[in-house]
This record gives sequence, C-alpha cells and structure tokens, in this order.
Amino acid sequence: MATRSSLVNRNRNPGMTERQLEAAMCQAYGASKVVWFDGVRGQDITDDHVDATSRFLAPGEALVQMRLASDNDAYAQDARWQFSILSASTTSTGVPMDAMRLQGPDYNRIRSTNPEFLASYANLYLCNEAVISAHFGDTRADQAAKATLQNLYPDRIVERLNIDRLGTGGGGIHCVTQQQPVR
Repeated sequence: MATRSSLVNRNRNPGMTERQLEAAMCQAYGASKVVWFDGVRGQDITDDHVDATSRFLAPGEALVQMRLASDNDAYAQDARWQFSILSASTTSTGVPMDAMRLQGPDYNRIRSTNPEFLASYANLYLCNEAVISAHFGDTRADQAAKATLQNLYPDRIVERLNIDRLGTGGGGIHCVTQQQPVR
C-alpha cells in the first residue's frame, strides 16, 4: 500500500507514472498488487507516508490508525478514506481484506506541543518476539493502543517508547528502522 501524494510526486520520483511505480514496487517486494491511497500533499515533509496510518498485519489483514471522530483535518479525512479503501479491497487472489482500526491519541492530551509532531502507534517495528511502538502521554489512548497491539500480536511482547524527539521531525519508529524486503 502507498500514498500517491508521497510516491507519485516529482520531489521523489520525477517523471514516473503511478503504473511505473506500481510495477517497481511489485518487483521489489514480490507483490502482485498495490493498494493506493490519495494521501495528503504539502502538509508535512513526507507528503503523507503510508506507514504512519496503515499497515498490513498478515495476508488479507490490515490496520488503520484512526484520528478522533471529532477531528476533521486532512489527516483525519485521509485515515477514514484509507480505512474505507482497505475495507473494500481484496487480496491479489480476490479474498476480501479484513481492515481493523487502531485508535490514535488525542493531540490535545499528548506531551508534545510541536505542530509538526506525528503521534502514530501504527508506525511500529516488528522484531523477534516483540512489537516496538510508541506512547505519547495520552494515558487512556496509550493504554488502549497497547492492548489493541497485544491482541493483534498475542505471541509478542509490546514494548512502548517515548519518541517525542523523533516525532517532532515527522517520523516514527518504523521510519527510522527502515526494514528491507527479503528479495
């Protein structure tokens, strides 16, 4: 999955079409299908990298971090749209995708007051026997996100880190770990 705002963008892939990018991604990752989201242009340094909002959990399963129901900014609308698209998507073999929600924090309750801060639980790292995610100071949301992740990954320990300094630059744990595909 990917956002057009980030990848079909002349600041990253000048002269490449969506079709060319899709072919390159499928070849690089051994995939046969790409789920595209429009994304959000010009609002942050990434133009809305998908790993802050959506991720695959397993074949046919995806997770979308949702903003509060009362939020109506571009990112809240984008998350709702991503969930809608994934809920209507199928796998490459035609099986309906199972899209799940992960509630994000209330930006009025997090520790960071920086307007560029990215508070994403979904921007996590899966490693041997653990899930490395973040906490942001919204105690209720932090605990609920940990519980959700523990339910999704019952055989792993969910470890949470304070990434306040990292998130100020617009990134998260997945952004800085930069996993590479096997092929």
